[in-house]
Amino acid sequence: MRPRLLKQFLAICRHGTMSGAARELGIAQPALSKQMAQLEHELDVQLFDRHSRGVTLTRPGEKLRQEAAELIRRMEAIRQAIRTEEEDVTGKVVVAVISSLAPTLATELYPRLEQEYPGISLHIVDFPSERAGQALLNEEADLAVMPNAATEFPQLRSRPLFEESFYFLTKATPRDPARPIRLTEAAELPLVLPFRSHDLRRRIEEAAGSIGVTLNVKYQTGSINVIDAMVERGMVASIVPITHWLGRIAAGQVTARLVTEPGVSRVHSLCHRPGRDLSPAVRVVHDIIVTEVQSLVAAGKLSGRPVRV
Repeated sequence: MRPRLLKQFLAICRHGTMSGAARELGIAQPALSKQMAQLEHELDVQLFDRHSRGVTLTRPGEKLRQEAAELIRRMEAIRQAIRTEEEDVTGKVVVAVISSLAPTLATELYPRLEQEYPGISLHIVDFPSERAGQALLNEEADLAVMPNAATEFPQLRSRPLFEESFYFLTKATPRDPARPIRLTEAAELPLVLPFRSHDLRRRIEEAAGSIGVTLNVKYQTGSINVIDAMVERGMVASIVPITHWLGRIAAGQVTARLVTEPGVSRVHSLCHRPGRDLSPAVRVVHDIIVTEVQSLVAAGKLSGRPVRV
């Protein structure tokens, strides 16, 4: 099975349509459809249910999505190991990661570095988003995974990783609608949101201001765990990206509805200080983060879509 076909398959999974995936990949839609038909023929299974709105995965398709993301990650790891002699790569690398992404990245990065580059001592530090960029500038970290770097820290070198959309998050009830929710509707309900200094809050306020809407903010907090508790107990709703809540959404504990009209989103980037060469250890960690994030997005462990560089 060729890696190119797997990458095309994962692009379709992300978009839910052949046309969206074709645009991302830069190929014609008929050519992509032909490639997927070839992949289904090679595997002797139907991967997609095709309908007027796009495609949905069959059970074999969902299984392939999980396996393909891991296979591509391992192939990238092999390429990296070939390019770099791992026994010569040593050193401490500090990575600043915002709170909502730190657990997901840490559980993937630590085992991989321990297995493939035991000479690298990885330190993942959980930072609020408004502090991650400053940590780089203050030389408290070698790398940072953070949102809105291009606009808020233009002095840093940044590589866009993925874009995540914001959702209306509530305690789950038996009759929760699955449909998206307009921002005007979400803004009327009692909300718990981060303080105004937080980039997430600023994004929501900007979107609301663009349509002349005032948010009904009942509570403010600097803690994602406080938002967690208040939403799960049904005290209030929130508007947030949902990577942190994916497990509880799948378990039926909370419900997430995509915010639309307008949508709200932010782009996460991998950043480092300009004007200096990355050490071999930092370069290895940088490249592994790029491939791991691609794999996590493809596998649905990070909520979002990749950003083409």
